[in-house]
Amino acid sequence: MALVAWGALAFGSVYAWAYWPLAIVSAGLGVWAWAATDGWRDPTVTRLAVCLAGVGVAIGLQIVVLPYSIVTWLSPGIDSFFRRYMIAYRPPIAHSLSLQPSKTLVVLLLFVAFGLLLLGTVRAIKRLRLEWFVSQFVGLGTAMALLGIVQFAFLDKDAPLLYGFWRPAYGAAPFGPFINKNHFAGWMVMVLPVVVAYGCAVFLATPRPHGMHRRLWLRWLATVEASRFLLVLVAALVMAVSVVLTGSRSGLASLVTAFACLGIAVWRELPAGRPRWMALGAMAFLIVAALGWGGADTLVGRFGNAPAEFEGRLAAWRDASMMVRDFPWFGIGLGSFERAMLVYQSVDRSSIYAQTHNDYLQLVTEGGALVIAPVVVTVAMMLGILRRRLVPGLEPSLHAWVRIGAVAGLVGILTQSLVEFSLQMPGNAVLFVILLAIALHRPSESRPYAHSV
Repeated sequence: MALVAWGALAFGSVYAWAYWPLAIVSAGLGVWAWAATDGWRDPTVTRLAVCLAGVGVAIGLQIVVLPYSIVTWLSPGIDSFFRRYMIAYRPPIAHSLSLQPSKTLVVLLLFVAFGLLLLGTVRAIKRLRLEWFVSQFVGLGTAMALLGIVQFAFLDKDAPLLYGFWRPAYGAAPFGPFINKNHFAGWMVMVLPVVVAYGCAVFLATPRPHGMHRRLWLRWLATVEASRFLLVLVAALVMAVSVVLTGSRSGLASLVTAFACLGIAVWRELPAGRPRWMALGAMAFLIVAALGWGGADTLVGRFGNAPAEFEGRLAAWRDASMMVRDFPWFGIGLGSFERAMLVYQSVDRSSIYAQTHNDYLQLVTEGGALVIAPVVVTVAMMLGILRRRLVPGLEPSLHAWVRIGAVAGLVGILTQSLVEFSLQMPGNAVLFVILLAIALHRPSESRPYAHSV
């Protein structure tokens, strides 16, 4: 949890002084957890490790220095790029397949660190008290939301200072501790479904009045169990309001998508009747109340301006498609998109796109078939594990709901990745890894549990 907090509060760990400690601690925790839990004896973790190693090897091949004649034979677009990129260009004796191997090396090291964290956490997380673990998400998410709301109320929009002293670079749109409001929204999109799912588990495990008499429900609200549920509900509402206040269209759309996944789970898991409709009503209340308190009119205006502002992203996607055409097999090298756009950007060159604002297209552009192939295999394996883990009655109700919340958070951030790059923030990537571990981990008991509400 300290790792997740550092990743978010240190400006999303976008700066090197923040993401290198994050990577070192992530790798150390992953190795320790994997060794302490005999991770190599788990066939599922072993297969996952092999798949992740395949992705790492593919990234590593992009930075291997080869004779230039071999490089141009494997990836002819490289020579054409450098002739346009450099004045008085002379072909080097040797080069890598990546246009910017130093950036690709950074991506590789971060991938290894987060991959080790995933492998260790998948094994170790079942030894934690999951209720305690999720309660920390409630506290951290609420603190992040309040920080964002307070800074939104008092931040100078013309000269923003994060934490009252940090001035982001030109063109930043900060919110909370993040340099970009969309990245803050992406972080919340991952946490909020886990909090809401935890609230569902708390509500369903709490003895409730059988009738609809007001006095019975008022008496129930005075109980400890009801107070805990209301605390989680208020925390979720504060987090939802912070997402609306960001004005992030991608954040709100992906949050609605995540809540839709939760709604499907509620419909599937709960029997027809009052509990199902109360859970669905609570989720609808969160969205409606957050829109009302956060200013729905401003957000609606933002959606109204979307078509005009979307032209820039479309242009970047067209330029990225040209790179895919020129570098189909080995890509331009992970982390090299900004350098490539110095040549390929076709419109509005007053500023250069450093990202495509579509993580999937950027992965295809930078990785080529070399990286995409092992990534597809890894994703297919993870989906197979998830299909086996999401069997009703496999584990206690609380654990099942937290797993569902983690899956919904993953769906939300993957939806936002269609038009944003939140997962390129190391602080968000760490949270993504933790949620993925919660979704993939094996239940602590091998026998099935009776499905109970």
